[in-house]
Amino acid sequence: MAMEKTMKAVVKYDNVADATELREMPVPEIGPTDVLVRVAYTGVCGTDPHMHKNLVSIPLNVPLILGHEFAGTIEKVGSEVKGYKPGDRVTAETHADYCGECELCRTNQYPICRDRKGFGFKVHGAFAKYVKVPARILHRVPDNVSLKEASLTEPLCVAYKAVVHSSRVNPGDTVVVIGPGPIGMLCIKMAQICGASEIIAVGANGDEERLKMSLDYGATMALNSEKDDVASIIMSMGDGYGADLVVDAAGVSQTLKLSMDVVRPGGQITKIGWGPKPVGFSLDPIISKSVTLKGHFSHTWDVWEKCLVLLSKGQVDLKPLITHELTIDQWEESFRLIERREAMKVVLKPID
Repeated sequence: MAMEKTMKAVVKYDNVADATELREMPVPEIGPTDVLVRVAYTGVCGTDPHMHKNLVSIPLNVPLILGHEFAGTIEKVGSEVKGYKPGDRVTAETHADYCGECELCRTNQYPICRDRKGFGFKVHGAFAKYVKVPARILHRVPDNVSLKEASLTEPLCVAYKAVVHSSRVNPGDTVVVIGPGPIGMLCIKMAQICGASEIIAVGANGDEERLKMSLDYGATMALNSEKDDVASIIMSMGDGYGADLVVDAAGVSQTLKLSMDVVRPGGQITKIGWGPKPVGFSLDPIISKSVTLKGHFSHTWDVWEKCLVLLSKGQVDLKPLITHELTIDQWEESFRLIERREAMKVVLKPID
């Protein structure tokens, strides 16, 4: 049967608010080192509604198909691709393109290459039936892992690299995770795997269901920063010095104040989420407490392979995080669910 020439896709068509719609788009043409992936599921990231509302600081390459968390099967392979064939089950990193030649690329820091182009940011993403993927960023999905779960490998990789590579967690440590969204929840799981004895999830009003879920996902305590005296509670635990590690996954700048209040002298704050507003408070405690503040971004090939092992061995179960399954023509509803914090994770299926 002949390959279709067009497909339905969720497209951001201008760098202004609310300039997103379902459009008919050409099926991507692949080059010799690419594969064409038939998308099974695409996860909705918190950045997707932000892009729809034009709340991101970097202009997008519009018109642009959104979506960067996905898994599917290979439909077609380029002439120079080796080791992959049609029908293979795969997922892919979000780095659709990078130079491969600069110092950062040569030292396995390609996610921060100056020429990096991400799916759904600078290169067409996966809110569609097909997506073009360079073979060098493909990863095979283990046979016992569903494509629905595999579509969320990317947020798991963010959490893995934040906790395992960018931080230091020792058995017996106290870890605080601020922001009980999908990334925060997966940071809780990674801290548990690393052997932390106390894992405190911190949320705010509107996070009540997420905080309850965190207790089933590895947290030993869940606190609401708008109802509980979080700093006093944490500083009263253990030896009274505070948390060994604070992972701030809230996606705003202001939570750094709480992080500085509860981290122990000589401890570490790993900041995953940030925001455009100035912090409006002194950063002196980072100096006076000799705290390490580590900014964290993205993931690398080795992290993806480790995370797929964790999924295959059952050490991480992503199924509880998937609260809604919709189709891409329901993208507006999926964005609303995320913005209202009525969903933990939404996955979208393509339509013909």
